[in-house]
Amino acid sequence: MNATTAPQQPVPPAADEVPDVASVMSPVVAVDVQDSLWTAMDVMLTHGLRNLVVTHQGIARGVLSDRDLAAAWAKDPLGLKHRRAEHALAPAQSFIGPDIDVVTAAARMRQLGVCALVVVESTLVPLGVVTDRDLLDALTALLRDTGRRS
Repeated sequence: MNATTAPQQPVPPAADEVPDVASVMSPVVAVDVQDSLWTAMDVMLTHGLRNLVVTHQGIARGVLSDRDLAAAWAKDPLGLKHRRAEHALAPAQSFIGPDIDVVTAAARMRQLGVCALVVVESTLVPLGVVTDRDLLDALTALLRDTGRRS
């Protein structure tokens, strides 16, 4: 009789080992609500980003994604120079505090169907952006570290 052993499953990380969003977020790159979508697109391309924070007087108003720009362009290709960033923001925006763990952030992003959240202080001053890529990097690091311990 041949005995087989089941592959060893990684041990899930303890709650205190799950990083918070402050430790994985990307720096803020922002445009003002009054900036044109053309300007927003230029900033995205210049910085190689898929998401920008939109602010008004230093307060976060939301995230403008490359998908939002593509949708605005599809409706009116010439409108990118005339429409403002605030007009392309999704109606429901969500923000997250820097001390929230990455698992909670991922669940919120999944629930909202978004690929980025603005990380803010209690006064809505943006501190950073946590993106789906940031969360995948954190997950990869967690699984790699967990695999070393098992």
